[in-house]
Amino acid sequence: MTELRGYGSPRTERGRSEAYGPPPWRLAGRALALWFRLADPAEARRHVPALLEMTEDPIVRARFWDLAHDAGAGDPAAAPIRVAEAVVAIPVAYGGVSGDYMAHMYADDPVYTAFGREVMGWPLKHGRVVVGPAGPGPGLHDGVTVSAHLERDGLTIMTASLTLTEPLLEEEHSTELPRWLTMKLVPRAEASGDALRQLLQTGPERVDWGPIWRAAGGLRFADGPNDELGAFAPREIVAAQYWSAVDLSIGYGRILLDEGTAIGTRRL
Repeated sequence: MTELRGYGSPRTERGRSEAYGPPPWRLAGRALALWFRLADPAEARRHVPALLEMTEDPIVRARFWDLAHDAGAGDPAAAPIRVAEAVVAIPVAYGGVSGDYMAHMYADDPVYTAFGREVMGWPLKHGRVVVGPAGPGPGLHDGVTVSAHLERDGLTIMTASLTLTEPLLEEEHSTELPRWLTMKLVPRAEASGDALRQLLQTGPERVDWGPIWRAAGGLRFADGPNDELGAFAPREIVAAQYWSAVDLSIGYGRILLDEGTAIGTRRL
């Protein structure tokens, strides 16, 4: 019997056709990050499963990433694939584990999207994500503006603009690795309901930071034909940062809750 090889599908006897390789995935680039409170704090719960704990007025995260990744090739010298990503995440806790619940994610690279959805359970959808240049000149300085936006179906549904104010001191950089929580959902093919439902903790197993800048930030959201981002209108921007250089490796995730297979039509 032929043994099919590979990690991601399609798998073949040669094992050269897989869409992506296994973790760790190495990614490197830059990011815009904003922390904000919602105009309607109750909106956050409409995007988070009931089993997760959260505050009544959470500080929501919005991020734009501009990255190169190796598709799990395991070779840092492998030709990088570019991906830009937009994320809205909500701080939650479950069983003593706290982290950002990945409520909405968009990316413009199909390889990254396939890996994120199929392996990590991230709710990735395709979108056109544009991260603008970090201003003129060879270096960063106060007053430089960096912007990014997300387009879906010809509509701009998420926009961020940062004006740099001052760099963070080295000792102000976070030393804690981010934790991302998500529900990995695989719908059933033969009936209504889910074939697989797992609460996962994912995130980087290593992060190296370059210069990080504080910034004054602006953030706007709008709805699309099948997008609900307009409900995340900010009441207050709590903080904003520009991560000018970040290098990270995404490792395997951890299952926090496994509700099994063929679980019918129960809702979270």
